[in-house]
Amino acid sequence: MTMNQKMDAIIWDGTSYPGCLSYQQVDIPKPAPGWVSFNTQAVGICGSDLHIVHGEVNWLIPKKNIPAILGHENAGVVIAVGEGVTDLKPGDRVAVEPLHGCMQFGNTCQMCAIGKYHICQNGLVHVGVPLKEMLPGGFGEYSVAHHTRCFKIPDSVSLEEAALLDILAVDVHAANLARPGVGTTAAVMGCGVIGLDMIQTLRAWGVTEIIAVAKHPFQGEVARSLGAKEIVLMQQDIDPVNEVIQLTDGWGVDQVYECVGGLTDAVDQSTRMCHPGGNVLMLGGASGSRPIDLQTMLIREVNIISCMSYSTYEGKREFQIALNMLRDRQVDHRCLITHRFRPNEYRKAFDAAMNKRKNKALKVMFTREK
Repeated sequence: MTMNQKMDAIIWDGTSYPGCLSYQQVDIPKPAPGWVSFNTQAVGICGSDLHIVHGEVNWLIPKKNIPAILGHENAGVVIAVGEGVTDLKPGDRVAVEPLHGCMQFGNTCQMCAIGKYHICQNGLVHVGVPLKEMLPGGFGEYSVAHHTRCFKIPDSVSLEEAALLDILAVDVHAANLARPGVGTTAAVMGCGVIGLDMIQTLRAWGVTEIIAVAKHPFQGEVARSLGAKEIVLMQQDIDPVNEVIQLTDGWGVDQVYECVGGLTDAVDQSTRMCHPGGNVLMLGGASGSRPIDLQTMLIREVNIISCMSYSTYEGKREFQIALNMLRDRQVDHRCLITHRFRPNEYRKAFDAAMNKRKNKALKVMFTREK
């Protein structure tokens, strides 16, 4: 295959769903020195993809990056490597870490120099997320990534399972910051895929006392099957804070992992689920300003720890830690993939992802895997 051929891709034109997406042919991206081109075989639709196509974050996206090819939960097969790449070759199955710091572009800020590239001072570049630069994502037939962001997948792990490692790595980062262990009590706010992987990560860290707060009954069922001891459903007449407090005999939990975000009161609710001196790990991305009762937090000395993506912890790549967990079957990603579509069925796929309750959707995925 030559690099001047065309590929099929789902294109976002910068407007709002449903008219903003189309299926077109565009140029196949060519790998620069140090970079790798791969054929995307599996890619998940993330909640951030839904926010983008709904036009909720347009003010953050430079016009130069539109039109864009989204998709950052990617796994595929290497088809070409750029000059200087010796650790990968065509035919390798890889999971793609989408986060690129400035070191991959010839710069070195203080954060990237110490391995914290997820908070790069020059601005994080994310495959398939057009906030700074536009690296074409997995909604295209082919994509590119720096060779340091491509992780070989063991034969025991499918490309579909590996495509969700971006999610699991976020939870690994939260656990590394919080340091839970045997005897820790925890609540997980939100049982989308990040919350469900958070439950599995806590179990892998030795936590058995887990309360899951779920929006939909089907999410609660999966949360229980993955190790949550108690389930609280976000029904209209139920206060999840009171429920968690009652389940802990009026005390609260040691740690709350907030996996909701958006324009909700999840962070404030999480601070009130902790016992005095407890910690809230904020994983959910807020869509705007939200009220928090700071005085009550102060009096009870509850701490909020923000968890922005992932990178390294004590010299170890958190994406690799996540891959090892998947390899060792500490985590099950097969049960999280509820809907599969071919890329040309993009309207059906996005409709399924946007109507989770009706479709009982957890992870909606585009797949080209044979």
